[in-house]
Amino acid sequence: MEISFSIPQNLFLTESPDEVAAKVQLYAALGMYQAGELSTGAACELADVDRYVFLVFSKRQGIILQTQIPEELEEEYKYLVE
Repeated sequence: MEISFSIPQNLFLTESPDEVAAKVQLYAALGMYQAGELSTGAACELADVDRYVFLVFSKRQGIILQTQIPEELEEEYKYLVE
């Protein structure tokens, strides 16, 4: 799926369109993670970054990622494969 929207050029004078797009993706992924709409893995996929980059970005924004214990991961896996 592709989503597009217009951003006035004068808002981002020092960044390229690709840099702005990457920043918007990262903030969108973090916001959806915070809202409980995405897991960390899905947020990383949406932002097109690895978990380490997402973790560092989240920390800079004051958002602590929830971690799961192995039993919770197993439950989530079972739910996803059913």
